[in-house]
Amino acid sequence: MSTEATSRHDEHRTDLYGVRGWLLLLCLYLIIVMPLIAFLGAIGALQRVATAPALRGALLTEVVLEIALAGLAAYAGWALYRMRPNAIKIARVYFIIMFWLAILGLGMLVATAPAPSQTPDNALFNTLRAPATVASIRQAILSAVWLIYLLRSKRVRATFAQT
Repeated sequence: MSTEATSRHDEHRTDLYGVRGWLLLLCLYLIIVMPLIAFLGAIGALQRVATAPALRGALLTEVVLEIALAGLAAYAGWALYRMRPNAIKIARVYFIIMFWLAILGLGMLVATAPAPSQTPDNALFNTLRAPATVASIRQAILSAVWLIYLLRSKRVRATFAQT
């Protein structure tokens, strides 16, 4: 291999090295967007506790899980941004968890589908079911896309090759 070819390879590698482009967007998504969404979801769950005291335990568990996942997302984003060792593994774990939670949510929606009759309870369930289905599908798709990005990105490989 000639010196010229080696220097071109090194130049290309340094162009891709660092947290820029889609990798920077991923960091911002994990550090800012996901914790914000979790925080808003936790506020909504706490508001529902006041209106549905029978669901208090389940809703408080939801709040704790949302905060824990927000912490994991923020940590994964910070680790990626700071180019820490194992940052890719942490981000992958986060997206795998989110993907499987979305699939589990879709499965629960399918399993708890009411009979086709239109009672007031079924109408309410169907009204609440559509946004939950969309949210689960969106989360599964986003998680899958980011996982594919982490696996296939040249920038990710160039930036985290040494860590």
